[in-house]
Amino acid sequence: EYPQSEMFVDRAPEEEEQQLEEYRASRRSEANEDLEFPDEIELHPHVLARERLARYRGLKNFKISPWETSEDRPYEPEDWRRLLQFADYKGSKNKAVREALVGGVNPGHRVDVHLRAVPAPLRNRPQPVCLFSLLRHEHKHTVVNINMTLNSDVEAPLKSKEELIIQYGPRRLVVNPVFSTSGVTPNNVHKFDRYLHPGRSAIASWIGPMTWGSVPVLVFKNKQVGDPEVLDGGDDDKGPTTTSEHLDLIGTGTVVAPDQSRVVAKRAILTGHPFKINRKVVTVRYMFFNAEDVKWFKAFQL
Repeated sequence: EYPQSEMFVDRAPEEEEQQLEEYRASRRSEANEDLEFPDEIELHPHVLARERLARYRGLKNFKISPWETSEDRPYEPEDWRRLLQFADYKGSKNKAVREALVGGVNPGHRVDVHLRAVPAPLRNRPQPVCLFSLLRHEHKHTVVNINMTLNSDVEAPLKSKEELIIQYGPRRLVVNPVFSTSGVTPNNVHKFDRYLHPGRSAIASWIGPMTWGSVPVLVFKNKQVGDPEVLDGGDDDKGPTTTSEHLDLIGTGTVVAPDQSRVVAKRAILTGHPFKINRKVVTVRYMFFNAEDVKWFKAFQL
């Protein structure tokens, strides 16, 4: 016997568009949606999926499939090839520490340091001036990776590339880190995280000065607060409100070994709405909107 055939009736374009808007309006905000449905994207009906996802590549297994780094070279930062790399990170670290222990001034000794050409703002500051020395290669730039944990009492999740203030060792930097999953994978490919949610951990990466060892890290964020020393005068609508910035501690972490070959890949999952399910055949709507895109992505595994 032949299997029972089914007939599908195409709806009017206006009805399809209305149902699509109702379906997407039921989804939550972007941050909450990322927590519940990570890496899922929705395509606009008038956007071609093969053009929207032209820079993506299909992987059968995210953790095992090999990654062709030659395809990424046109998109590398300008100074990427000039960044510091290590063939043996542990051996280079031990050598730099041994060099620092030879000679110098022993702890507890008083020394006089003479500074030349001190800028006027630095000379007139009431705060004390701190001096610190660097180990070998710590004046060079590399790919800095820290294993960061966002405090559970933080109200909103942290978006990738959001401006943060990082304190590790004597250095305090303003950076826009990229978040990715931690762990060790055979192909050294790690998933890009659009958001770091409270109480969770991720690897934060940016290009910055080199630091040896597992140095503790403090993560701050600028927070606008009202100045308590300024009294409100009269109507609130008159005059600007006086505010000041202070650092809010939002997370902690530890510096991990720099690895320039570590791949941070942005994953995209195309999803749709199941319209009809019949044993081995499933009809899905809102995933693709033209036949050419369906044929283009037919080779990828579901």
